Amino acid sequence: MKIRFAIVRPDILVQVSAEVDMLRSAVNAGDMDGVDAVTEKLLASTADCQSVDLPEEEWRAFLDGIRSRNPAFQSNYLVPGEIFADILPTVAAEDLVLELPIDRESGKERANV
Repeated sequence: MKIRFAIVRPDILVQVSAEVDMLRSAVNAGDMDGVDAVTEKLLASTADCQSVDLPEEEWRAFLDGIRSRNPAFQSNYLVPGEIFADILPTVAAEDLVLELPIDRESGKERANV
């Protein structure tokens, strides 16, 4: 598995926020078909956004570093940009970053961050 981080452009933030709300609802309901469908929408919506993919091991090390400084931090799909300055050098403090897991083996995206 790898994790995709995409800087959400301001012109699509409302759309991406609505899709993230739908994703959270699908995850909370255990609706995996819904999770897959909304994840596809999110990937399409952010296809033109600057992004980077990290292997799961690097993502876990990255999160451990964040949580050592801020134990209350939770990954929640849309995350403040300043947290990602080390891996997305062009991210601004006011940006939001979309964080989505992607299953490399099947080519399917998984949205259980």
